[in-house]
Amino acid sequence: MKSDPRTDKAGILVFVPTLNDVEHLASITQGILDLDSSYTVLVLDDGSNVAAASMTDLSECLHFRLPMNSGLGVCTHIAFDHALREGYQAVVRIDADGQHPIAMIPALLANLANGEADVVVATRQNRNHGKGWRSTFSGVVRSYFSAVARLLTNGQVPDDVNSGFFAASRPAMEILNACRLERFPEPQMYILASRRGLRIGEVGIVQMAREYGSSTLTLSHALRFFYRFNIFVLSELLQKRGA
Repeated sequence: MKSDPRTDKAGILVFVPTLNDVEHLASITQGILDLDSSYTVLVLDDGSNVAAASMTDLSECLHFRLPMNSGLGVCTHIAFDHALREGYQAVVRIDADGQHPIAMIPALLANLANGEADVVVATRQNRNHGKGWRSTFSGVVRSYFSAVARLLTNGQVPDDVNSGFFAASRPAMEILNACRLERFPEPQMYILASRRGLRIGEVGIVQMAREYGSSTLTLSHALRFFYRFNIFVLSELLQKRGA
């Protein structure tokens, strides 16, 4: 019989943010729990139309439902807050849409355990293999974010700065949690990590095709994301000049 994650202290917190992605949620959470007994799963329902807990069995997981959609930055802060307060030594984010390979979680954590990195990012080897206008648009935006991030950090960011599949050590959580993370925080987070002296590692993965639902990054979100990213970059440049 498995221990109750609400009372048993675990070493690794794996958080799964979800917005209406419930089709794969049960298999994802069970797959994580089956990997290692030291993992605790935290499902963060980011204001889904119907509560995720009412649509799938989360009895072996911690779960928290936000009253409204607040974005991945808020979800990340909630996960970091909980992990730091409860004494977890590392945190992993994996999405609920079934695209991130669960079996690669130990590979990300291995780079933390051996002391080679403070943040480990799963770089999607097939991220530019899509077709259609949405894929083309996404590729252009990703290329822009990557180029700016590399200039800002002297190349000390992962190749895939938009990857949401990552692992972070406790010291990294403490540093990043002190920053305000945006709705789509990935490029911002990796830039902040590099510029605050954290070591970033990479593990190559093949992202699986989405089988259910659609991306939460709509055109309006993308334009807002682009605007907020440039404001963030300008702020970092001004801080660097004033240092």
